[in-house]
Amino acid sequence: PSLPPPPPLSSPLFLPHRLCQMGNSLLKHYEWERVNPASGGVGMCWQIYPGRDRKTKKQVSIFIAQKKLLPRALRTEEYWENVVKKDASVLTKMRHPHLLDVQRAPCDERGVLVMITEPVVCSLANLTGDLRNISVGQTAKSPEGKTGEGGAQSGNATKPAHLANLQITALDIKNGLRQLVECLEFMHRSGRMIHGNVSPRNIYLTPSGHWKLAGMGFSMKADTPVTQVDCKVDWGPFQKSPAERLRGIPDFLFCAPEMVLKKRYDSRVDVFSLAQVASHLHYFVKNKEAPPKTIANVDEYRSWITNLHRPLVLDHIPKTLKKYLAQMLSVDPNRRAPLKGFLSSEYYNDVLVRTLRFLDGLLQTDMRTRVQFLRQLPKVINLFDARSAEMKVLPKLLLQWQVGEKNLMLYCLPGIIKVAERMPHKSFNDKILPIVRKVCEMRNPQFIYVLLKSFNVLIDNCPEGQQQANVLLVPLLMVGLESKEPRLQSLSMNRIVETANANKFAYSALKSTIFPRIRKLAAGPGAADVRANALEALNNLFELFDKVTIKEQVIPAVDSAIKFGRSAILLRAAVRVYASLSKNMGPLVTATNILPKVIPLMMETCLSEDDVKWILGLAEEMLSLVGSSRLTQIKGRGKVGSDMDANDLTAAVDETGDVGTFSDLLAKEYATTSELPMPTTTLETRASRNRARSKPRVSYQPTRQEATGTAGGGAGSMGGGAFDFDFLAGGGNQSSSNSRTQGQATRSAAQPATANPQADAFSFLDGGLSSGTPAPKASNARNGIPSSRGGQSSSRQNAMSNLGGGGG
Repeated sequence: PSLPPPPPLSSPLFLPHRLCQMGNSLLKHYEWERVNPASGGVGMCWQIYPGRDRKTKKQVSIFIAQKKLLPRALRTEEYWENVVKKDASVLTKMRHPHLLDVQRAPCDERGVLVMITEPVVCSLANLTGDLRNISVGQTAKSPEGKTGEGGAQSGNATKPAHLANLQITALDIKNGLRQLVECLEFMHRSGRMIHGNVSPRNIYLTPSGHWKLAGMGFSMKADTPVTQVDCKVDWGPFQKSPAERLRGIPDFLFCAPEMVLKKRYDSRVDVFSLAQVASHLHYFVKNKEAPPKTIANVDEYRSWITNLHRPLVLDHIPKTLKKYLAQMLSVDPNRRAPLKGFLSSEYYNDVLVRTLRFLDGLLQTDMRTRVQFLRQLPKVINLFDARSAEMKVLPKLLLQWQVGEKNLMLYCLPGIIKVAERMPHKSFNDKILPIVRKVCEMRNPQFIYVLLKSFNVLIDNCPEGQQQANVLLVPLLMVGLESKEPRLQSLSMNRIVETANANKFAYSALKSTIFPRIRKLAAGPGAADVRANALEALNNLFELFDKVTIKEQVIPAVDSAIKFGRSAILLRAAVRVYASLSKNMGPLVTATNILPKVIPLMMETCLSEDDVKWILGLAEEMLSLVGSSRLTQIKGRGKVGSDMDANDLTAAVDETGDVGTFSDLLAKEYATTSELPMPTTTLETRASRNRARSKPRVSYQPTRQEATGTAGGGAGSMGGGAFDFDFLAGGGNQSSSNSRTQGQATRSAAQPATANPQADAFSFLDGGLSSGTPAPKASNARNGIPSSRGGQSSSRQNAMSNLGGGGG
């Protein structure tokens, strides 16, 4: 069982009560909730509120008993002083790990008694269904629709959520009874006191699962455990208000026969009461409800004692406990089994209980014994259920951790991580992550090694995924990489690879934080096996990066790793990385960046014959990959139109690709387009569009012979291209439309390679238009561009005639 986290200070539930509400000045030092989730004590008179000290912010429980809420028959000064206040005052004077710890002296003001104790969750009576004097927000009614006295709930009411979620197991009972036995032994022998009222109402559960004994209102002083004392309790029969009077005395169900019937007893009455508590709780665990038996008067009690030892009564008790429990419940106190023998009975022949008992007294043992115990503890932790391990084992280990002794901290750490494997994320975040941070700050290789051995537990339980892993666990890995211990460095790299491949790191952390450190380890100086492990880590990580990063950073990292201090193990690791890079990056990078580095490695003298054969085989595979890819590109060049690998991620930004010069590309493209036949309709359309754009003027339409002569004359008048420049400048003085015809013909047809290109072009047009036969192909010596086909169709002749007529 555990308390929920306290509300923030701004919560409306965590407001201090005004003094007039409770009438006690002690409350001004604490912040506490308006509702009480627990109750306990004789007649369930204590209301228990969770609180917090205003100065220290320490969690406490506030026990409040109000005289006005007691049954009317019990509102006497004698009962208030001798029972209620005695309970608080005796606890203040006694100290034991299993006694309820009172942290501040009780204060009684105007009938309101306040007692400040360590935090508790509830009493065992609350856990088993007695909800009297509890108010938690909307109080649930019992099936009969009634509530308890004084506004408290009755025992049949529905449990509040915080109690319904609590569970008690057989191990809890076994460990709790052990704590109660130790506490009663202390009271009988060292405290010289008889408790006299051991019952679930006076046993409280702490957030860590410990049982704390209280309820000292009917305790009696006794010099020895066998000293007889007189019973001062009035057992009735009560003539007036019997139900109210019953609330002010111990529960008949947990009282020894000599105490009720003979009214003289010794410390053995506590043995009987403890046995009844054990029987009561085992019945509750088995049947999920408290025993229905209630006793209202002495006559009913006498009848119940007579039938107590029937077999049916103890059928819910474990076999290992049944025999000894029957002896503890003996009617004759002289035949009653002692408390001391209870812990050595078969019931406690359990490794889990003995482990918890050893943990309780761990600080009282010597260092060697503690170390031996802590080294074996992780093997036993798996035998506990997850809740018991967190509530009972982990607090003891954390206490050892807080002692600050280095050896203790080191040997506690494996047990803490073992418990953390089954913890909820929230508990892990609250209890385990502060220890991980502390280990990172210590930077001790032994502590780092323990955490890295259980790194999967840490990474799986980080509640915020990648963000939490990057904030906390990446620094832990960096501490391992920066260590001088080769085993720790190798373990860190293995954990990095496992975690990165599981996508537990952010890409930015992997690239900017982890990769540079691994690259530095690979480059050395350092042990060859560590550097080889760094290369293996790169081999397993590089696929997570983009190809630009691989080419610009990963490949140079491998190159720098084998630059100095070469050894066989290092070279083998480098070749494995190169082989993986070749398969991932493709033939172009393989040919230009990888093969030139792999082939020279075969000449290293540190390699064996098998190593050389292995590298040779890998090199042949790479060459085969490059060759087959290149041949495929050449065969499919006409279809694809480019010899670049379309699947290469860096093709668009690769300036070293073998695609020729820019002018070569333009030449190829020009040759491709110029070889295609030019449709007549295109020229005619273009000529008509140009005529439409020009200003209206009288155009001269020559005959075929005139057009031919004009073309020839135009060729003579160009004079080495002077006409062409004048036309482009807009200053030509030729009014004839032949100038536009010549310019268009020159741009649309190939120029023959002669001393006068313009004249040859017009000669080509002249021959083609006059005879209609194809002209021979020619090449331009200046540009190296092949000419177009000489044969022109009749439609092309008509187009040229139109151009000569002033179209343009």
